[in-house]
Amino acid sequence: MSSFWTHTIWYILLGISTLIVLIYVMVKSKHRRLNLAFFFTILGLNFFFEAPILVFWGAYNYYPMLVPAHLDPFFDSIVGNLFSQFSVAATAVLVAVFDLKYYWWFIFAGIYAFIEETFLVLGIYSQNWYQTWMTIILFPMLFWLTKYLYARIIQDPKPLLYYIYTFFALLPIAYYPTIWGFQVAQILDYNETLLANPEISQSIIRYLIFLVVAATMMCVYFLKVNRYWKAFITALLYAAFYMAFKLDLIFVKAGWFIPASTIIIVWMYLSVIILDKLYGGLSMRSGARSG
Repeated sequence: MSSFWTHTIWYILLGISTLIVLIYVMVKSKHRRLNLAFFFTILGLNFFFEAPILVFWGAYNYYPMLVPAHLDPFFDSIVGNLFSQFSVAATAVLVAVFDLKYYWWFIFAGIYAFIEETFLVLGIYSQNWYQTWMTIILFPMLFWLTKYLYARIIQDPKPLLYYIYTFFALLPIAYYPTIWGFQVAQILDYNETLLANPEISQSIIRYLIFLVVAATMMCVYFLKVNRYWKAFITALLYAAFYMAFKLDLIFVKAGWFIPASTIIIVWMYLSVIILDKLYGGLSMRSGARSG
């Protein structure tokens, strides 16, 4: 309980502030469903760039003390990073949706720099080679990119762009709750000896699984394949999971192979459908969208 008041509470407060920002964006904006989908896209984009910085290059560590001590301590750092990236993505979407002036970019960058320094003093976050001044430089760049991407999706997007937005949004919606979440729940585990660094080894396998399943389910949905092709492609995914299991790339808790692989495949497909409905489909037009 002591770690809750010294570590966890600060991440919970960060999470509450994120929720407040998201509620404000949803209530005050016109395109609520689209904005929610776009939030997941920006969140996924953040995760995509955070993975090499956090996992491969070890830029910093988080200590929310939310993951049980008997599990890999790096999981706790990932959970802390999730709180951080949810907050950053919510702020970036706020800037884009309401087209905030440039000075707000630097105000928000300063706020996050202050939060970083406060977390450092509290001992709930540590930096390795990363420095807080980088936040002040990188955040305005993120806000510019978010505004640009938002302008593109508000207009009728080209199919390729639409698929890219959907793909990135699948990271927070489908990857973390299942492929990574099952590892935290000790249902799945991933080979840690492919490379010298076990965290990098496991991360590469997790992301490869995500890439294969996400790309496959997106093709199945957007190409509108018939049910026979769906059944055949799904069977191939089960076969791929089984091959990975036999090659010791993944390890599965007894009795969980079919349930875990089914949840990953089905939830990925449902996530594609949900995102397409939130974005309004490829045929959407900006004037026809409403929350």
